[in-house]
Amino acid sequence: MPIVIDENLDPSLYPLAWLVGAWEGTGAVQLKGEDGEEVGRAIEQRLTVTPDSSGGLTWVMRTWVLDSPAPEPPTSAFYEKGEEGSDATQQSGEADIVRELLLEEKGTWRTTGVLPGQDEEAAKNAKPGSPESYLSHGVSLTMERSSAFGEAPAEHWAGEVRGPRIQLATQDLATSSSAAGSGDSHGARMFGLVGGRLMWLQEVGSSLSNLRPYLSVELNRAADEDVKEA
Repeated sequence: MPIVIDENLDPSLYPLAWLVGAWEGTGAVQLKGEDGEEVGRAIEQRLTVTPDSSGGLTWVMRTWVLDSPAPEPPTSAFYEKGEEGSDATQQSGEADIVRELLLEEKGTWRTTGVLPGQDEEAAKNAKPGSPESYLSHGVSLTMERSSAFGEAPAEHWAGEVRGPRIQLATQDLATSSSAAGSGDSHGARMFGLVGGRLMWLQEVGSSLSNLRPYLSVELNRAADEDVKEA
């Protein structure tokens, strides 16, 4: 479906126009249990992406962990058959679910221009919304994070956006923000707009060639006034 661009948006942010707005939904996170083994847990996430006066996009994300197992795929990358996943969650009443704030991120998205080696003229003449009409742009996300595991220094992510897809990577993942392991200094994030829903996941590891799933969510657009603090 075509991506609607706010006419008031800075032109440099057009490649990220589909990310702008308020989002909320559910997913899963991989946390260490009392025995030290990693366990999938259900989460709720709410985020807002809004233009700022500096030509960037302000990113505010809050994630709560729930006292229930991780849901079934495709939301969770950690669910294993035989576990009581989404059924256990669905049978619990809303009032019975205990939420605990797990992560809070605040940062800024920026684009760095069209990446070299592309045919800009062909993209301009292609049918709007077609794969041929998209150009890859450099993109960055600089953010600070607080979590149930303590404060973390600023993180710097960089990558590319092409159409409704973003890929980011970092080599300075704040270890206090990664519940999966203190040695996880590298991370990757992948975002996609699929059928009007924002899906994104994060992987962590000791190197970019040795990553494993950490967090995955599926979010729906929400009215700004509906995205409230718990």
